Amino acid sequence: MIELIDNAIQLTVLIGCCTYSAVQAIRRNSHVWFLLTCFYGAYALGLVYWLLFIAFHSTYPSISPISDFSWMASVLFLIVMQNTLRLPGESTYRPLAAWAAPAFSTVMCFFLFQWGDYFLNILWAVLMGACGYQALRGLLWATRQNNGLRNCQYFHMSALIFLLAEYSLWVTSGFWKAENLSNPYYWFDFLMTALFFNFLPSLKKAAIE
Repeated sequence: MIELIDNAIQLTVLIGCCTYSAVQAIRRNSHVWFLLTCFYGAYALGLVYWLLFIAFHSTYPSISPISDFSWMASVLFLIVMQNTLRLPGESTYRPLAAWAAPAFSTVMCFFLFQWGDYFLNILWAVLMGACGYQALRGLLWATRQNNGLRNCQYFHMSALIFLLAEYSLWVTSGFWKAENLSNPYYWFDFLMTALFFNFLPSLKKAAIE
């Protein structure tokens, strides 16, 4: 039951955020707000399938390609957003520290092989590694700016925390199965719900368009 309530709250937040970002995209005629709308929409579609599966079967699917591909699409939209928000000079910036994200994703890919499908795990590792690399690079480059462009760091911070929260959800779901609040999975999922909302102010702070 708590899984159903948790996901229903998260879906409600996603719908609200998606609606708000869609309004902003229309009012501002902004590509990046449109991409954020797509990010929310793709994640929400995967969550709808997950929620319906739980409602009808009283359990969650062990492997869910439908939800996974929807959530992967949301990460793809996040990557495109990162490219759209790229600051002048950032494309030629190649910090060694940014490679920590792909390295971490590779290690986690092998670790998560014990639970998930190999193909899906590899796809997730590639997407998360690419998104993490761009987030770290963008964050490091934004902190070097001395004007309003520095505010882009907040968006990249949100993206990094989002990725870490996703990995935390996957790991805790493998080790803890209790369906109560003693399970850290639910606390990380509550954090994920808050992060969805956090993308809105962090994008507003970014110096875009």
